[in-house]
Amino acid sequence: MASTPDVKAAVGALRQRGLRRSRHRSPRLFPPGVSGTGNGYGDDDEEEDADRVLLVQRAPHDSMPLRWEVPGGACDDEDETVLHAVARELWEESGLRAAHIGPQVGSEGMVFFTRRGRRMLRVSFLADVEAGAAEEGRDGDREGRKKKAPPVAKLDPEEHVAFLWATEDECRRHRVGETEIKFTHASQEQTILKGFRLRRELRAQAAS
Repeated sequence: MASTPDVKAAVGALRQRGLRRSRHRSPRLFPPGVSGTGNGYGDDDEEEDADRVLLVQRAPHDSMPLRWEVPGGACDDEDETVLHAVARELWEESGLRAAHIGPQVGSEGMVFFTRRGRRMLRVSFLADVEAGAAEEGRDGDREGRKKKAPPVAKLDPEEHVAFLWATEDECRRHRVGETEIKFTHASQEQTILKGFRLRRELRAQAAS
């Protein structure tokens, strides 16, 4: 996880480069590592310990209507650090609390221009959210053991209308159960897959 001085230095570098911030799309948040899905389990139901990413579906009246993305937003002047902004945006867009944030997904962010010509820098982070409560085993579980219920996101219908917890394979197939997943951009999907790969690398390092 990046330290506070590192984050402050990064913010200072952004300001020196003249990159402007807006209320949209930066930094992005990528939170795999929590099992379960928000609106029901998909085909990877039995992979209880599999990493999953929170996907939220954009409102039908918004730009890119009904496309899927990860929660994210912009740094506010009141945010002490970029990581504070990540935790705040996670809470505002999903009602979920961050348990851990970092590291950054990819060594560099993505620079892009808004429709108004503003130059922006988008950065993404791995994040874990606080787990859901334990629930009794499903039908057919002979041991009757309790399993962790998937965290339930609370969405603002003006921004997002549905959510899912998806595995890497489901993201690659663009389908979670009966739900087809159309991402906002190809870069969104690429970032998600990079996040899953980074999670595996971190797990391998920890095991060595």
